[in-house]
Amino acid sequence: MRRRARLIVTAALLVLAAAAARAQTIDPFHAGGIAGMAKAGSYAAVEERLNAGDSPNMLGENGATPLIIVSQNGHCDIAPLLLRWHARTDIKDRVGNTALMYAAELGHIDCLEALIAAHADVNAVGPEGITALMRAARSGQLEAIKALIRAKADLTMTDFTGASALAYAQAARQRQAVQLLRAAGAR
Repeated sequence: MRRRARLIVTAALLVLAAAAARAQTIDPFHAGGIAGMAKAGSYAAVEERLNAGDSPNMLGENGATPLIIVSQNGHCDIAPLLLRWHARTDIKDRVGNTALMYAAELGHIDCLEALIAAHADVNAVGPEGITALMRAARSGQLEAIKALIRAKADLTMTDFTGASALAYAQAARQRQAVQLLRAAGAR
């Protein structure tokens, strides 16, 4: 029994230490904390939590920050608020994706543009070396592709298998995305 309790305490301390090393805190309230309010899409509640001292970089479920959560769920009116409170755009969730990657793949253009304006790295690499442009190309998000091209996303980047954004669009049979990428100079 003692051994089990020590293991649980050790695991909890490791999680807290990892969060502290990334200069983040864990949202202890989940649904009632800032992460939960972001997921619910409540601008006023997120603002209230920020004013109460919650960090815009607090980790919620799956290691997602409020910025990642609003980018996933399309609550893009909250993104500028979080960015004004210095939400970091480079934090990756437990899967390895940034807010920009989710916004691009899901076509949440207002989130994407807010992140680009905040100088999010448009060439950040996620799992398997996949970038936001590759995700947008695969899902046929034309406006996201255009925004990323305007932001100087690298058309020549490849994932760990050597596939480019153009290859992703071709494999997913996203004809308009293929045309758009080719017109921008992708080969």
